[in-house]
Amino acid sequence: MKDKCPRMILSGAFALLLAVMTGGAQAGPGPQPPNAHEYGKGYAELTAEWIEWTVAVAASTNPLLDSDGTFAAVGQSGKVWFLTGTTGGSATRAATIPVGTALFFPIVNFFWVNTPEYGDPAWSQEQEASVRDLMAATVDTAQDVILEIDGRPVPNLDSLRVSGAVGACTLPDDNIFGVPFDPVPHDCVADGYWALLSPLSVGNHTIHFAGGFASGFSLDVTYHITVSPH
Repeated sequence: MKDKCPRMILSGAFALLLAVMTGGAQAGPGPQPPNAHEYGKGYAELTAEWIEWTVAVAASTNPLLDSDGTFAAVGQSGKVWFLTGTTGGSATRAATIPVGTALFFPIVNFFWVNTPEYGDPAWSQEQEASVRDLMAATVDTAQDVILEIDGRPVPNLDSLRVSGAVGACTLPDDNIFGVPFDPVPHDCVADGYWALLSPLSVGNHTIHFAGGFASGFSLDVTYHITVSPH
């Protein structure tokens, strides 16, 4: 990626992409395994929904670009809420979530939004395979990856590596890539390390994740979560 984010030259074509990292109450649980379907969807499907959510929110209120958690609830609904990393660097965020809400987020990841209008090949089996190979080559270099929940390190993070399902991303006005509004959904997909946490107990919790890639990208994110009883 180096200095190409959010665009990158790939075989002479431009593609939109972003690499993100997105790591007093009872201690929180560890992540569910990727094959878990407690909320009707596994990690692969949740990954696609995470990308769609991330891309759909305007840059001015996008949680990915938020330094303190002010916009953590933007675009959130249902029994699973999303957390996010940064475009590089550190962030400490505070967020309040409803009781009974699971959390899904990337510890470190790479995602791709396919944009033929900027020179990408049209989406096809061949283009998908090419994109997945490109993402995997970066994610394979992940280093110093950690996840801590309420101060407790989570082991065996390699088991949380998932190449997700293909989503349909819409680029709004003031999108995070800084390109013109486009109402036509774009195929999008991600690869990385992810965590799905069952609902935390009412009270205060801390989620910390960090890591990077050999390209030089790195981040360090802390969420101070308050689980509201209402």
